[in-house]
Amino acid sequence: MKEEASNTEQAILQAAEKEFIKKGFAGSKTTEIAKAAGVTHAMLHYYFRTKENLFNKVFEEKARLLSATYLSRVDDSLPFIDKIKASIESHFNLLVENPDLPLFIYREILVSANGEAVCRNTLFPNFKLAVKVLDESLKEEIAKGNIRPISATDLLISAVSLNIFVFIANPLIRLLAEENGEEYHQYLERRKQENIKIILSRLRK
Repeated sequence: MKEEASNTEQAILQAAEKEFIKKGFAGSKTTEIAKAAGVTHAMLHYYFRTKENLFNKVFEEKARLLSATYLSRVDDSLPFIDKIKASIESHFNLLVENPDLPLFIYREILVSANGEAVCRNTLFPNFKLAVKVLDESLKEEIAKGNIRPISATDLLISAVSLNIFVFIANPLIRLLAEENGEEYHQYLERRKQENIKIILSRLRK
C-alpha cells in the first residue's frame, strides 16, 4: 500500500510539474493535473488538499534543484582555474537538462505570494554557502598572486547570470541560432564555452 501511495503521489507531482512549468500557478487547473496523472480529482485532493499545497511542493523542489547548482561538486585535485571552469560547465549542463527551470522559478517568485519565502529559505542558504566556500579559495589564490582580486559574491553572480540568461531568453536565443544557420545544441555548447572564457578572463592576470 505504501509503495502504491508513493507511486500515485509521484504521478501527481510529475503531472503538476509539467502543468505549472507550462502555465504557471494562475493558469493551471487541478482537474487537468489529475487527468494527466491518471487519478481522480478527489484523489488529488486527498494527497495534497489544495492547489496551493501542490504548487508549493513542486516549486520548492525546483528551487532546491536550481540552488543546488551553486554547490556543484568538482574534483578537489584540480587547479583553481580548472575548478571554476568545471563548476560553470556543471551549472550550464544542468540548465540544458532543465531549460524551463530558470524562467519558471523567477516568474513565480515575481507573482507568487510564497516566492520571497521560498527564495529566502531555499535559494539564499545554498547561495551563501557557495559564496563562503568560494571566498576561501579566492582569498588564497589572490594572496598568491595567481588571479586578480574579486569578491566571491560578484564572481558567483556573474557566472550564474551568464548561464541563466541563455535559458530565460530561450525563444530569442533559438531565433538567433536559426538566423546564424546554427543548430541550437551547437549554439548552447559554444555559448557555454564563451561564458567560461568571460569568467576566466576576469580572473586571469
